[in-house]
Amino acid sequence: MPPLPAMDWRSVLVAHAALATGLLAALEEPATPAEAAGAAGLDPRATRVVCTALTSSGVLEPAGDGRLRLTDAGAALVRPEGDRDPAGELFLEVRAIRSHLRLDETLLTGRPPDEVSGGDRATRERFMRAMRQVAGERADETAAAIGPPRGGGRLLDVGGAPGTYARRMAAEGWSVTVLDLPETLEIGEPDLRAAGIATVAGDATRALPAGPWDVVYLGNVVHLFDPATAAALLARAGAALAPGGLLAVQEVVGDLSPQGPSFGVMMLLSTAGGDAYDEGRLRGWMADAGCPVERAVAIAGGWHHLLLGRRR
Repeated sequence: MPPLPAMDWRSVLVAHAALATGLLAALEEPATPAEAAGAAGLDPRATRVVCTALTSSGVLEPAGDGRLRLTDAGAALVRPEGDRDPAGELFLEVRAIRSHLRLDETLLTGRPPDEVSGGDRATRERFMRAMRQVAGERADETAAAIGPPRGGGRLLDVGGAPGTYARRMAAEGWSVTVLDLPETLEIGEPDLRAAGIATVAGDATRALPAGPWDVVYLGNVVHLFDPATAAALLARAGAALAPGGLLAVQEVVGDLSPQGPSFGVMMLLSTAGGDAYDEGRLRGWMADAGCPVERAVAIAGGWHHLLLGRRR
């Protein structure tokens, strides 16, 4: 499936509006802007202007006789295939834009205007599809860095309901169990179970499934929590490992990733206490958990990092 063309915030909002109102669906078959407006019940002038913008951004293309059609990238927004869902990522971008427009409120109150995985079921499903898509670009690197089982093969994926990493680890030969919140797991569980992956509904900030585990993988989870909760989670993960077991923490590391500072703002806007934690703090928490970092692996060109430490 082709990726979406690079879009600035204006183009993101235009594409989102076209998707949400049914304009893109009305152009699955070539049509003029006027015909698409009629089919979707939209204003003809507004539709014409938006269609011009969508053509400029690579979502639509001319089809002759004044008609327009979806490009391959535009068609992927309307009918996603498999785990790749550009529409989910588009909705996520729009949520981020809306949250940033309320940053002044957060500066005054300290409260986030959005909840990173909250909303109704449809919103949570879109969020999970977006997570699957973005994770798909990193899962191979992560699995290669962790490697196949050596001896024991039990791997706990904390917060892994989207399933991209879990399925990739299972393909390496790990016996994978995913722990996630009940309302999140109910969406991802059918696909996970179909792939032979065990699931446990629960809250990692309270308890982890009984070990010992050979690997505990915390993929893009630590940034959701305040420092005390994050440190306690890592301590809990370290304690759940078998001797010599691997604690694998993948994060947008605040002082290593080019997106670290902006990601910190995103956590400010979407969590009660999360942050893009710097390398020193993550290393300190892992050392305190009895799993000092042995290796730090740059993932996705350094936009993410995987910190690996073995339990003493």
